[in-house]
Amino acid sequence: MLLLTHKEIENLLDPSELLAALEEGFKTLSAGQLNVPPRNQAIAPKGLLVGMPAYMPNKLMSVKLVTIFHENIPAHQATITLFDSNTGTPIAFMDGEYITAMRTAAGAILSIKHLARKGSKSIAIVGAGVLGDAHLQMIGTLSGIEKVWIASKDISKARALAARASNALAVDSVREAVSNADIVCLCTSSLEPVIKAEWLKKGTHVSSVGYRPPGGELPRDLVETSHIFVESKVAFQAPPVGSAELQGLNPEFGTEMGEYLLGQKPGRRDENETTIYKSMGHAMEDLVTANLVYQKAIAQGIGTTFEL
Repeated sequence: MLLLTHKEIENLLDPSELLAALEEGFKTLSAGQLNVPPRNQAIAPKGLLVGMPAYMPNKLMSVKLVTIFHENIPAHQATITLFDSNTGTPIAFMDGEYITAMRTAAGAILSIKHLARKGSKSIAIVGAGVLGDAHLQMIGTLSGIEKVWIASKDISKARALAARASNALAVDSVREAVSNADIVCLCTSSLEPVIKAEWLKKGTHVSSVGYRPPGGELPRDLVETSHIFVESKVAFQAPPVGSAELQGLNPEFGTEMGEYLLGQKPGRRDENETTIYKSMGHAMEDLVTANLVYQKAIAQGIGTTFEL
């Protein structure tokens, strides 16, 4: 098997290539060409162990194991194993923490590219942890962004993250960040909503990647009055499969990103509507990202080979 570390994956994963791989993955998912069973979980006193297997034609099979322990730093830890799709032989084992953060941010950035108002110039990042950092890295793939506002419960973390980009500024309140932005990226693990609908400009695009059932970072009134986009309609099922913030809504209330990318359903319908991309994290994203990393590692001779 090939072993790939966190640092090796950082060096291998190119943001633009990741976006292209995810876009194709979303299309394949909505076309019904993947085998991705609902994720399962084992509950411990202080956290969760979640299993996420996936098969996609012409790709290596994958399974990610991720733990979510909110009292820990980092709260999310993960490994990904790749298997030969013809023989079932395990062929690679890799860190999943960096892949999880970057593929999550990439999904949000992909939604911005397709759903935000044309001419959007400013982004608010709410949450300055691992996912906020990944979003800031991925924002570099967008054109025309002049200002990034960063807010966090801990202003020192917001300042530290803002120091990593010349166009970023840490602010004292979430409201200040959000009210100044054309695009809002929520990257928290909050049990309660972190924004209010009235703080948003008309036509704002919101991405939300936080997962903290039975609550969540999105306010219900905003969800119910917005145009909702998801990775998969399973987001409307109960946790751990789906999102707590979407409970009780008809799955047809939302549009899969793949449905939009395939031209089956509309994206933004006018300049004044609020669009929301609610990410649950999907095994397809881990599969296409891990495959991308593995192929580059083989081509470049990176990683350590070992026998079980």
